[in-house]
Amino acid sequence: MIWSFYIKLGLNMWYKEWDRVIFDDASWKQIVSDAVESGINMIVLDLGEGVQYASHPELAHPGAWTRERVREEVRSLREKGITLIPKLNFSATHHLWLGEYRWMMSTTPYYNVCRDLIYEVCRLFDNPPYVHLGMDEEGESEFVNKLELVAYRRGKLIWHDLQFLCDCVRDCGSKPWIWGDWYMKHPEEFRSHIKPGSVVLSPWYYWGYKPEHYSEVAYVRTFIDDLNHEPYLTSMKGMTYMEEGENAKLHIATAANAALDGYEVIPCSSNWGRNPYNTEDTLEYFKIKAPENMVLGYMTAPWKASRPEYIPIFKEAFTQLKEAREKFYGKL
Repeated sequence: MIWSFYIKLGLNMWYKEWDRVIFDDASWKQIVSDAVESGINMIVLDLGEGVQYASHPELAHPGAWTRERVREEVRSLREKGITLIPKLNFSATHHLWLGEYRWMMSTTPYYNVCRDLIYEVCRLFDNPPYVHLGMDEEGESEFVNKLELVAYRRGKLIWHDLQFLCDCVRDCGSKPWIWGDWYMKHPEEFRSHIKPGSVVLSPWYYWGYKPEHYSEVAYVRTFIDDLNHEPYLTSMKGMTYMEEGENAKLHIATAANAALDGYEVIPCSSNWGRNPYNTEDTLEYFKIKAPENMVLGYMTAPWKASRPEYIPIFKEAFTQLKEAREKFYGKL
């Protein structure tokens, strides 16, 4: 099974633009060492502006990895038993890294750039089994309100673009991997456009599944400041627990449905929300509710970059995943 974690190389996937890549090599070595010790066998690396792409060098920021560095990391990690997976997020909410091309979304130049980048990372990562395309949170109000130019896809256009991106990955011999948002919120449309077996989905959720494991809103607001501002103040009015939110309730009720419909899944947990039960709850939920052959494995996403101050956060995430794995799947 896949036991993976997510880490940032590039940072320009949200609404703040960084002028250089902030990635500490010594911290990376320690994080990888801790991952190996915990039984991790796959790393999903969010590339963004963090690679000196031959096809589009204009996208790289100072500090970006050379192509030779990427190849060396792929080789070195493989020797440690870890597969390095490239992630390029093409969601209209998370594509700041695309520079001026993000303003050209769904045009011929945009499609050409996307194809160039996908083909190139497939070569750089030595024909990886998967390429993660992101595609989460497109059009979500909490992000739209912070963007200077708001443009996102709906209707036939989103399905066309999603299929185009997935086809580019398949052209390389890899399988496309995306976040589970579009299936979760539009299951009937998803099933009609994206066939089971053609894509891997990652349902993601970072709170508790059981009432005794719920996260109090007042506590979460002490370390996630966005929740103290609009649109959260309105959408979360009257909520005591994070799990009372509409997205949380939808996930708890339907997260296993994609697997039941025949889609392969890699559920994603996290310690980002400081809920110590999230990873254990995630594995238990899918172990019970999803067909065993549809769950390829699991991923944990601390949502941090390689920095000294984040090493303990990664190690905590690895420990949580290891303990949950041993509880529900046994020791490696």
